[in-house]
Amino acid sequence: MIRALARPAVRITQRRCASTSATPAVQLQNIESRWATLSAQEQSSVAKHLEQIQAGEWTKMTAEQKKAAYWVAFGPHGARTPLTGPGHALKVVAGTTAVVGAAGALFLWIRSKGGEKPSTMTKEWQEASNEYARANKINPISGVASEGYKGTGFVSSSKN
Repeated sequence: MIRALARPAVRITQRRCASTSATPAVQLQNIESRWATLSAQEQSSVAKHLEQIQAGEWTKMTAEQKKAAYWVAFGPHGARTPLTGPGHALKVVAGTTAVVGAAGALFLWIRSKGGEKPSTMTKEWQEASNEYARANKINPISGVASEGYKGTGFVSSSKN
């Protein structure tokens, strides 16, 4: 019997405590610049405060509250933090140019240190390869050994 009488009193007390506990005033001014300096708990409380404000009528929200709600929802923080900063494109272009230039310089250096061309690159050798291909009927359908062939065959260099 005592329990039955105590329960309504507890419920009334809980309701009063819940209704009198006001949310702490969260400052929304200049939230864009302050967001990075806020702790995770403060960021969470700001977001929850804005959720409570948005649950009511939007026409009663101030411009500062609307601006803060938009920035918290869609601002460049968290997963939306930009991966590149200012001047990144210039760094990419400079790096790419440097790598391509270094590769070209390496190619030219290797070419300058190389010996003579192989003997298979002479015109005589390539013409002899054509004769060998005709004699052994290599690729008789569309190659050097085919009837009416008018191409150059294996000859690819015009120099001796």
